[in-house]
Amino acid sequence: MPRHLLLPALMMLAPMLSACAIATSRSNIVVLTDNKAVIEPCTKLGEIDGAAELHSILVLDKARDATIARLKIRAADLGGTHVLTSVADIKWKGPSTAGTVYKCGA
Repeated sequence: MPRHLLLPALMMLAPMLSACAIATSRSNIVVLTDNKAVIEPCTKLGEIDGAAELHSILVLDKARDATIARLKIRAADLGGTHVLTSVADIKWKGPSTAGTVYKCGA
């Protein structure tokens, strides 16, 4: 690729790469649920959103997977163990990507 085209191509790819969510051991233990009974004994930590800029152009199944990954990562960053969200429903079709983070257990 000619050098003068490389920079514009990289600038277009950068936002796409930043939309990737990379799970960690902390985020892998986070549970997503749409069942309020699961989080009743838990402590509410806050609200998060699993949206990304590219959400609207991704295939829905891939968008759901990416949204789940982002929710888990953001919940782990808050010290949460569970997220109450409609994204947990296998039939989720959007548009809401929000969730409430809870810390359950000891």
